[in-house]
Amino acid sequence: MKICRIFLMFILLALLSCTQEEEPENLPIAGKIPDEEADSLYVIITNKDKTDYEMTAVHMYRYYETKQTFLDTVFVTFYNPDGTVKMTLSSDAAEIDDAENTITGKGDVVIVSSNGTMKAPEAVLNRNTEKIVASHGVTLIRNDNTLYGEEMVSDMKLEVAQFRKVSGEGKLDNEEIDW
Repeated sequence: MKICRIFLMFILLALLSCTQEEEPENLPIAGKIPDEEADSLYVIITNKDKTDYEMTAVHMYRYYETKQTFLDTVFVTFYNPDGTVKMTLSSDAAEIDDAENTITGKGDVVIVSSNGTMKAPEAVLNRNTEKIVASHGVTLIRNDNTLYGEEMVSDMKLEVAQFRKVSGEGKLDNEEIDW
């Protein structure tokens, strides 16, 4: 009888220890486990001997099949071919789509170039066309002048910007403002 109880306890213990691990609920692509996952990233992307951009992130999920990378707390510095800084981007999260060659910043996106500072909840940088499309309420600040819009399309240096539903404030002198 004692052996029977020990045997039953052993079977019960074995059954309880064989529970299936739960998948994390906060994966970027629901139901798909990433091929790579990393914390505290520092990445340098080069083209031959030139640095294209440097990126830091707190966390990364990478999926090979869809060619997507999801990042948390991101800071990216883009460089000109001569090594000078073209622009910087920071955001709460980002998605890199290698198939489309885009970087989508989400949540408190800030882009800084020598021509100004852009702020928006979301912005897509297309590295093929060197264009930025920002949406959901955009602010562009240049010197003492500020433009607000629902959406903005610009080059990566923020030299030329087109807005939808634009308003602004600032100082107008006798010189022309060419935005």
